[in-house]
Amino acid sequence: IEVSVTRDYGRTADDKAKLLITKLLFATLSVVALVFVALGRREAVIVGAAVVLTLAATLFASWAWGFTLNRVSLFALIFSIGILVDDAIVVVENIHRRMVLDRKPLREVIPEAVDEVGGPTILATFTVIAALLPMAFVTGLMGPYMSPIPINASMGMLISLAVAFTITPWLANRLMPQHQGHGAHG
Repeated sequence: IEVSVTRDYGRTADDKAKLLITKLLFATLSVVALVFVALGRREAVIVGAAVVLTLAATLFASWAWGFTLNRVSLFALIFSIGILVDDAIVVVENIHRRMVLDRKPLREVIPEAVDEVGGPTILATFTVIAALLPMAFVTGLMGPYMSPIPINASMGMLISLAVAFTITPWLANRLMPQHQGHGAHG
């Protein structure tokens, strides 16, 4: 008996999944690099940590929801990386801005800064979810195949919002400089 493997779908699927994971890492590093250039090293670390936590929690929630880690679910995360990181960037940027402008300790600035952008951040997040989620209910041949995209993106948005309002301010308190006053952090 002679066996000849003409196509190995498992190997090609594995290669494509690894390529998507590489692209996800590249997208995450690109966002962190942009924040580093715009705001600074510590702020970039905070946003990077928020993105990693959001992605990890989203993958766990996706698994708990019953989705497998495949090309479609990975594409959903790559597709939504920009909106997943947006909440943390808005919070960190406003903490950074208030820290430079206010003459208060960082512990006082953080709640005010988060509260200042809280409403618009929540509204923006739920607006994106409202735009994406109806795609999960598409029927026909493509409906079940494509449903991980809006579901994963929407779960990621909710998790991103939770991380932005809990972990991000905590990390900002731990990692950002504690001095106060004008020009405290340029």
